[in-house]
Amino acid sequence: MVNRKWIGVICILAICSMLISKPQAKAKVYKKGFTYQKLPKHIKKKITGVSYKKNKYIKYKDLRYVKVRYYDFSGNVQNGELIVNKKIAQKTVRIFYELYQIKYPIERIQLVDDYGADDEKSMSANNTSSFNYRTVAGTSRLSKHAMGLAIDINPRINPYINRKGILTPANGKVYRCRDKSKCTGKYARYMIKRNSKITKIFKKYGFSWGGDWKYSKDYQHFEL
Repeated sequence: MVNRKWIGVICILAICSMLISKPQAKAKVYKKGFTYQKLPKHIKKKITGVSYKKNKYIKYKDLRYVKVRYYDFSGNVQNGELIVNKKIAQKTVRIFYELYQIKYPIERIQLVDDYGADDEKSMSANNTSSFNYRTVAGTSRLSKHAMGLAIDINPRINPYINRKGILTPANGKVYRCRDKSKCTGKYARYMIKRNSKITKIFKKYGFSWGGDWKYSKDYQHFEL
């Protein structure tokens, strides 16, 4: 027979454990499939030492884990995930919901950590992403992505071209020509233009577009 004293001790320990452990914050739901929340434990573990490095500029508490739905290039509905700054979390779910409503095609939306936080690999895979604590390529200046304040959309189809004409990702060179009628890329019709619906949606929420930059052009890039 189990000693009643020990049963009481076990019960007390169990209650104390429940009181001490902090429950995970519930996700805020904008629409079904479109949510944002503080970084869950498993996401913190995934990004630590990868896209997130210890620094004095941005903390875990400044970031939000976002889930969205989108249409892929085959017209199938997929689930995607992003990490963004808490300042733009609500705007992010609203933007992606509007893109979902018009069935805007996105190849994939994964955390950059799935590519080892290697920006070139993520872009080459045409992966749409946001947070990555890194500097602007070729400089010591922190990128807007380091703050979670920028989102790159279909980056292979919408490459970055610096003022010297160097294009990244390398496999996006077929999309250097931004004239849809002349571009030979398979997905030229998905290239982001100034008058594209996606550009208008992002700008409506206060974002600027890298395709408007005077010297370098970052056609994939939207930032706040």
